[in-house]
Amino acid sequence: MKTNFDCFPCFLRQTARTSKILGMDETSIWELMKRAGCMLSTMDPANPPPQNALGIYDMISEKSGERDPFNGIKKDSTAHVLSLYPELKQTIQRHRDPLEAAVRYAVCGNVIDYGVSSDFDIQEAINTILEQDFFVWEFERFRSRLTQAQWVLYLGDNCGETVFDRLLIETMDKPTTFVVRDAPIINDVTMEDAKQAGLDRVATIISSGCRAPGIIIGQTTHDFRMLYREAPLILSKGQGNFETLCDEPREIFFLFKVKCNVVADYLNCPLGSMFFGPVDNLPAS
Repeated sequence: MKTNFDCFPCFLRQTARTSKILGMDETSIWELMKRAGCMLSTMDPANPPPQNALGIYDMISEKSGERDPFNGIKKDSTAHVLSLYPELKQTIQRHRDPLEAAVRYAVCGNVIDYGVSSDFDIQEAINTILEQDFFVWEFERFRSRLTQAQWVLYLGDNCGETVFDRLLIETMDKPTTFVVRDAPIINDVTMEDAKQAGLDRVATIISSGCRAPGIIIGQTTHDFRMLYREAPLILSKGQGNFETLCDEPREIFFLFKVKCNVVADYLNCPLGSMFFGPVDNLPAS
């Protein structure tokens, strides 16, 4: 998926939001905003948005001296959802179809995304997701693939929602390799963050080798690419992973909430839609 000109104001909003999280003064924020503005003119629109966003966040880290600006937010998000874990686990087990409930909760967890906005209500998402309509809902196709698969490659996204990922992995009951970012970027999950969510108890955790808030195949490790080619079933969480993998020539089950107009226009769906499935069988426009 290519970068759209509508991504440019989003990059600037992300710069301003991160600067405020860091508690920077107005002069420093202005300096960062001007640098970000200059960077827009050098971005390659052929790249997916997460690839171009990497330069913005590298610049912020260099200027602020803070390698992981969202560290506190990540830990708090994970701790909050972990406090809900016992109740969510019971709800899934009591549901008429535990696998369906676990998938729905995994998608609902994707509302936790500070790269797009800090304005979300995770409790509201939990309360409504079990009955919510999806723009794409390929659940039976997924169930069939899962039955046949010997193991699952699960591409992680944000902290906090990793607890929902853990619930889905437990419910699938298949050997799973969970993939994290190679270094801190926004509130995306790293190795340390995944372990805080308890994913090391239910999956093998590896880094993709990619630092961007997505999976850019050319920036991943040889080991990841081997697993990616061999995986009988791939689950991909989050909009950033969708933006970087939606043109890949293999079946990938994407789980995410559509959070921006660029992706909504790409899919020809309403903003805020829920998505679960590959992109090879989209609803007719």
